[in-house]
Order: sequence, then C-alpha cells, then structure tokens
Amino acid sequence: MANHHVTGTDQELFTKKDDGFAHRPSSNKVNKEHVALATPGEADDLLEAMGYQSELIRSRSTLQVAFMSFVLASIPYGLATTLFYPLIGGGPANVIWGWVMLSAIILCVAISLGEITSVYPTAGGVYYQTFMLAPPWCRKITSWICGWAYVVGNITITLSVNFGTTLFLIACVNIFEDEPEAGVFPGETYQIFLVFVAVTLLCNIVSSCANKWLPLLDVSSIWILF
Repeated sequence: MANHHVTGTDQELFTKKDDGFAHRPSSNKVNKEHVALATPGEADDLLEAMGYQSELIRSRSTLQVAFMSFVLASIPYGLATTLFYPLIGGGPANVIWGWVMLSAIILCVAISLGEITSVYPTAGGVYYQTFMLAPPWCRKITSWICGWAYVVGNITITLSVNFGTTLFLIACVNIFEDEPEAGVFPGETYQIFLVFVAVTLLCNIVSSCANKWLPLLDVSSIWILF
C-alpha cells in the first residue's frame, strides 16, 4: 500500500480509524495560508503538514513534467496507427470535431484526477485513492481491481507501443525498396519478434539505469515531435 505516514506533530490534524489509514477531519486544521503560498521547494514540508512523508526524488521541472506527458501520449504512434479509421469513416470533419470533443472529455478527467491527487498525494496513486473514496463495504475489492487493472493496462500499453515502433522501424528500413517483400530486411515473423524484444529491453534499461537522462530525452523528443 502507499506511503502515508503521519508524524507526531500532526496528530491533531489527523485521526487513525479502524482501516489503518489516517483520515483528515471535516474541520480542516491545515494552515491554508501555508498551502496557498507553498513553493516547489516547500513541497516536502507541505506533504508533512498534510500527514504524508515524501519518499520520491523530485528531479523534474514543471516544463519537463509537461514534456513527459506529451511523450507518454505517444502522439506520432497514435496518429500513424489510427488516423486511417476516422478518415475512411467520416473524413476530415470527423477527425477535427472528434478531436475537439474527446479533448474536452479528457480534460474533465484530467481535472478530476488532479483534484483527487492533490488530496491524496501518495505513491500508491489510483488504487489508494480508490480505497479512500469508495464506500467502506467495497473499498478493498475496488482498490484491488483498480490496482491490478492499472498494472495490466500499463504493461499492455507499453508493449503495444513498443510493437508498433518495431513495425515502424522495419517499414522504414524497406521504404525505398521497389519490392518490399525482398527488401533490405525481410521482416520474418521471428525477426519482428526479436526486434520487438530488443526495443523492449532497450526501453527498460534506459528507464531503470538512466533516470537522470530521462528529462533530457523527454525534452529532445518534443523537438522531434514538432
């Protein structure tokens, strides 16, 4: 479960109930002026005042976090693999208005998640937030389902993007060949799988061993996208 420790000086701000979690009372005693005036450098102190202990490394600026969100959206991959369907199904009008409406819906979801995360800023993320917001009679099972769905979803999305990248790379190798079937790289089934495994391993190695370089990669990726 997520880290949500309550310090001794904050006992008057939080009460610990039978579920083992610290709950904020209805009469919020946290210094609202301190919360409103908090700067990024005071984030750890603010979390402590709210009853949480910060354990994550803060190494990204606001701009780098924004760039990371664009990279995670995989815009080139999404456009390259799905643009065919709206063009055939409805034409340019379908693409434009579909983008506008879906953007409005996603914006509402992002605002809601941002509000919830500001109240429960824990490492557990969505499954801990689900536990805190769900009714007591079903909070454990809903939290369990949400947690595993989140894990499976992240794994599936990551592998699908890696596989799409693999097909894109193989297609780029043979793009100038008159006969793609007999191109520079034949792209047999086993070869596609091996390239996919190599791309997946490379992504995992970079994420695991080169964390300090990830912000630079995110920023450079933005320039490549635009």
